[in-house]
Amino acid sequence: MYIQTIHTEKATEYYQLLERGITEHADFFRIAPQDLRHEPFPTQNTADSFTLIAYSDKGEMLGTVGFQREQNRLKLRHKGLLFRMYVVPESAGQGIGRKLIQEVIKRVKALGDCRQIVLTVAAKNHIAKKLYHSEGFELFSFEKDAIQLGGNRFADEESMILFLNP
Repeated sequence: MYIQTIHTEKATEYYQLLERGITEHADFFRIAPQDLRHEPFPTQNTADSFTLIAYSDKGEMLGTVGFQREQNRLKLRHKGLLFRMYVVPESAGQGIGRKLIQEVIKRVKALGDCRQIVLTVAAKNHIAKKLYHSEGFELFSFEKDAIQLGGNRFADEESMILFLNP
């Protein structure tokens, strides 16, 4: 397994992987497949805005995660967002998600002046929350009915933060 930054030329493959996750685990994502149709690629392929893909040794996409540092507000550049974390079910439990998170943390620490990584997670996604906690993320917020799943179905959401060494 290896992890690589992807660029817009791999956008089609990325969106296929992400759409699979959004479709199969709709209750754990705050976006719907329809949201992806005309969306620009979510990151800019820079040191503080990137999308990672975990690949098998055969080149199959196993998982993804994105990171976006605050770009427009000087007073908020000390933090960034980890988002769209997904590992295909057949690779779950093999440490791929952990390696993706660890790679994000390593890259963010290398920036030197980013002090926080935040993320949101569906409150019922206990496996993801356990992973985030084990990597040092702490709960700092809970929002009831944060995500409308359809009709009168809602999901609660938690916000987590990792404080990096200054």
